[in-house]
This record gives sequence, structure tokens and C-alpha cells, in this order.
Amino acid sequence: MKKNPLKEWFVFSRRDRNAAFILLGLLVIIIILPCFLPSKKLNIHVNTALQAELDKYRQENTQPFYAASYADTAGADSIQLKLFYFDPNTLSEDGFVRLGLSPKTAHTIINYRSKGGHFRKPEDLRKIYSLAKADADRIIPYVRIAPENKPTITSSGNSQPGEKPKPSYAFNQLKKTEINSASVEDWKAFPGIGDVLANRIVKFRTSMGGFKSVDQVAKTYGLSDSVFQVIKPYLYIKE
Repeated sequence: MKKNPLKEWFVFSRRDRNAAFILLGLLVIIIILPCFLPSKKLNIHVNTALQAELDKYRQENTQPFYAASYADTAGADSIQLKLFYFDPNTLSEDGFVRLGLSPKTAHTIINYRSKGGHFRKPEDLRKIYSLAKADADRIIPYVRIAPENKPTITSSGNSQPGEKPKPSYAFNQLKKTEINSASVEDWKAFPGIGDVLANRIVKFRTSMGGFKSVDQVAKTYGLSDSVFQVIKPYLYIKE
């Protein structure tokens, strides 16, 4: 009688069946054994100081900062910004924060002033790149810039027809200034020179390694020839 080859594949001997049962038992044990073993908790050490810094940074960069007072209006809490008149050339960093600006923007304004920046009109505040338009629109109406206490050159009224008006500025208030040692404050004492221009002259002098002649001062960017001609007689260079 001819054997069926397919049947031979599905016929197991006693040894084969015993081996299959043993493997099946081992597989079941491996699967259920972890359920009866005690689990170990993974302890993760968290740096609390670092986490606090991260939380602070996230809060400052995701939520707007407002110096505000809270009041109960019609049974609901409302935020009222404390606006006041101020001079952006003299207001402290904390003062800008009280106006509702972020500490980052307030620091940027102070840094701008420390580098010789000066606000001559309220709209100059818009030059601060980190100042949002909404904040600028809100605080600019409260800007009050004090006039600079600078002497001006005016006509004395004693000039003859056809002659240029003679200045009535009290030049005896000016002093001879050595251009290679003059400080920013020394330059600001001259008429027509403010914070920005005084700082620019000092930086220009430093970049050149010192002035070699009085006329080199006139090459400072932003210094007009008319102003230079007025102050030139009071400048000298130490040999």
C-alpha cells in the first residue's frame, strides 16, 4: 500500500510530542513569570535648581509681562496698567518695567542709552527693535523729554548790513580742550555736541589710535563743519 507523504509530516512520535509539551510549558512560564516578580522603580534624580531656571525662562518667554494693579470691577478681576509721564533719557530700568514693558525690552533701552543713544523726540522710542508696536503706541503719549541744557549761538544784533550775524554765545564759558585726552563730558560741553556725537568722537579717536591733528576731529561722522569751525579755536593737541 502506498504511503501518503503529507500524512507523514503530521504524525509525531512520543518523543516529539514530549518535546513539544516541554517547550510549550517553558514558553508559558516565561510569559507569566514577570507578573509574579517584584518590580523595581526607576529613580530619576531631578536637578531642582535647573528645573526652576527652565520654568522661569519658559514663563518669561511665553507669557507677556505687565506691571499691573488688580481691581475688582463689576465682580470680575481686571488689569490696569500704571502709565505715567516719563523721560526715556533718564527713566530707570525698573521704571520701564512699571510701564508694562518686559524686562528684556527695558534692559535693551538702558543698553542703548549706555552706548551713547539719545531720544530726541517721543517717536525715537520706535528705534528699539524689541519694543512691540502696541507697547510703543501705548507709552509714547506719556513721553516728556526734557530740553537739553546746551548753550545756543544767536545773533547779537550788532552786525552791520551785509555782514554775518555775530554770535552772542558766551565763549568765555568754554575752555581749551586737549583732543586726545578729552572725555565724553568734555566734548558735550561744546555747543552743538550731544551724547551721541561726543561718544562718536571718542570712539573715532580710539579707532585711529589718537588724533594726529586738530583737523582730524572734523572727519568724525555726523560732525558738521559749522559746529567744528565754532569749536576749533578751543581745541589743541599735546605735542
